Amino acid sequence: MSADPSSAGAGSARVAGRLFTTREIARLTRLSPWRVRRCVYAGILKPARGSRRRFEFAMRDVMLLRSARELLSAGLGPRRLAGVLRRLEAQLPDGREVATVKLKVRDNDVVASDGRRTWSAASGQLLLGFDARPSAAVRRLADRARDGEDDDAAAYRAFARGNALERRAPDDAKAAYREVLRLDPQAVPALVNLGRLEHESGNLAEAERLYREALSLDPSERSAAFNLAVLAEDEGETRVAIRRYQQAVRIAPDLADAHHRLARLYAAVGDRAAARRHTLAYRSLLRGS
Repeated sequence: MSADPSSAGAGSARVAGRLFTTREIARLTRLSPWRVRRCVYAGILKPARGSRRRFEFAMRDVMLLRSARELLSAGLGPRRLAGVLRRLEAQLPDGREVATVKLKVRDNDVVASDGRRTWSAASGQLLLGFDARPSAAVRRLADRARDGEDDDAAAYRAFARGNALERRAPDDAKAAYREVLRLDPQAVPALVNLGRLEHESGNLAEAERLYREALSLDPSERSAAFNLAVLAEDEGETRVAIRRYQQAVRIAPDLADAHHRLARLYAAVGDRAAARRHTLAYRSLLRGS
């Protein structure tokens, strides 16, 4: 019996590692074919059409679905997921695929991580928290809790409580971080996280005060420097934002997002040479990662 020509063509493409059928991509990503098709109709996946108008998916589609699988499993519908992915695409530097970023749900927020930093997909702000690779500031807080007095342990417990409550009950999270700061006024992670929550609530003056206090205590705190620049952008202060992103890259030359945003802002004010310089820095960091 001769083979179906259409299946033979798909098979040869699969050997080359390029095209997958709906059932194959469903099996590879552990999703149902029905859910895969819903992702197509929502615009998340853009397969080609093969013989008999069947969907043909590329390896990029497999990677993207694997990255987004936790979000779908957590109950995000395909249409909402499509909006999340569009926001993430705007936050990533040119040439970086959303499929290369790890995504997870933290309460009601989507959190993205590329191995170097973790940020909120909703706001684009860097996060300090209990991730696979916690920041040095969070590790120092944990070390003090382990080796220090009762107040240090209570401060760390309050920080953990605030971190867990951020998206579900932000006002309660703010109260937890304020409790941290009552017990330990020099707890930089609590200052940064409380600043970010005030920032997201629209309390920009208070957010700026908290970010600045964090930087005065730890001039190497990249999250505070970066989020301070995001705040200036949110206020439409382009020149101020440029100065603050410059400070962020002085603190952390490998902070790719800051280079990307500097390139965009310099282009907006007509400084093509500076825009190109930061674009090249960003691409170099991208290649390195």
